[in-house]
Amino acid sequence: MTGTVRLLRLAMAAVLLAALSIGVTAPVAAQDDDTILEEMIALEQSKLDPYFQNDVSAYVAEITDATTYFDPNAGRKLTGEGVREFIQNVYAGNIPPLDYELTDTSVVVRGDVVVFTFQLDMSDPASGEPAGYWMVSKVLERTDDGWEVIHTHFGLPAPPPEETPEE
Repeated sequence: MTGTVRLLRLAMAAVLLAALSIGVTAPVAAQDDDTILEEMIALEQSKLDPYFQNDVSAYVAEITDATTYFDPNAGRKLTGEGVREFIQNVYAGNIPPLDYELTDTSVVVRGDVVVFTFQLDMSDPASGEPAGYWMVSKVLERTDDGWEVIHTHFGLPAPPPEETPEE
C-alpha cells in the first residue's frame, strides 16, 4: 500500500469518526417512513398535549419568520409573526379541555422535507362524545436544530354532497 493510499484511508476514517462524534443525523430519506411517521406523531402530540390544556406556547414556538399558515378562522394566508399573533389572539384562553386522537396519519418524504397529514379527532373527556375534527397538513424540513415547520394547513371537511334520489 502506498503512502498516499494509506494517508487517504486515514483521512477518510478521521472524517467518519468526526461525523459520528458530533451526532450527525441520518438524512430523512435514509430513514424508514414508519420511523419518520412515528417521529411526526410524537412531535405533534408534544404540541397538542399542552394545547388542550389551554397552552398554545408550543405551537407558537414552532413558527419561524418564514412559516406560512392556513386556518379557516384566519380567512387568509398568514406568515411568521402574523401566525404567532393569530394563534395567541384567537386560540389562547379559548381552548376547551378535549381528548384527541390523530387518525389517518401519513408522511411523504422528499429528501429532508416531510409532508405530514392527519385528521385530528376531538372528543369530550367526560362523555366521550365527538367534539369535532380538523384535517391537517404540515410541511417540515429537517435542519441541524431539528424539524422546522415550513407550512401548516388546518381545514374543516366539506359536508358530504346531497344524495340524489334514485328514480
